[in-house]
Amino acid sequence: MTAPLAEERLSRILDLLSARGPLRTTAITAQLGVSGATVRRDLDTLARRGLIRKVHGGAALVSQDQQYRDRQELRQPGKERLAELAATLIAPGQTVYLDAGTTARQLAQALRRTPALTRTLRVVTHGLDVAYELNGECSLYVVGGEVYTSTYSLTGPDALAAIGRYNYDLFFVGCTSIDPSGHLTNSNLPEAGQKTAIMARSRRSVLIADGSKWGHAGFASFAAFGDLEAWVTDQAPPEAQAAFGAAGVPVLCADAPDTPARGAWPQPVGAP
Repeated sequence: MTAPLAEERLSRILDLLSARGPLRTTAITAQLGVSGATVRRDLDTLARRGLIRKVHGGAALVSQDQQYRDRQELRQPGKERLAELAATLIAPGQTVYLDAGTTARQLAQALRRTPALTRTLRVVTHGLDVAYELNGECSLYVVGGEVYTSTYSLTGPDALAAIGRYNYDLFFVGCTSIDPSGHLTNSNLPEAGQKTAIMARSRRSVLIADGSKWGHAGFASFAAFGDLEAWVTDQAPPEAQAAFGAAGVPVLCADAPDTPARGAWPQPVGAP
């Protein structure tokens, strides 16, 4: 596996600490496949940003709330580009479910920039930030429940009950990580279960995740590659494109020169 670049490593370290709690430097090194010196420098960078605190032999998150706000700055240009591409897959008049998280918020912001389309949509979300961005921009439904502070999302039995009442044309789903064995994973069980429930009510589910999510497994699996209509990303390594292609799922890279027409779905890889 190719060693992750600097910003990718920072994002992956935060994912690991969120999923597993405090970790020793040696454990982080083993997960990332880089040197101990590289990980120690990365931990110094995250500590300076106020995202982690260094403990004896390792590191821990300072605050889940702080993590969410500052993570918006990690790989932000890539998330903006993939969000613009994801928005082109929406057709007027659809019912769209937007996941919670920083990438979903970027997609909500992209929709704000296309008011002629957005005002025709019905959007459902359990993301507080997503709801904030789209308030007044479209027909908006917010799923209620307990606030899960690490992603500014609403979860729990009330959320699951509301999700089950509706049907969705599109679900734009995020993830903590993409397991090369063929699964999407999340750092916690409540949100993983919620994503599975939404996918069951959706005609099409599209993964929105930047390239740093590829190559490691989070705590809870919630879907297989084959459950997706497409993966929209900024960029993806060849092994990732091959894995999704084997599952019949196209990978749409925002950095590629060709993009699909609005509302027109690409053929799965290998289709006639």
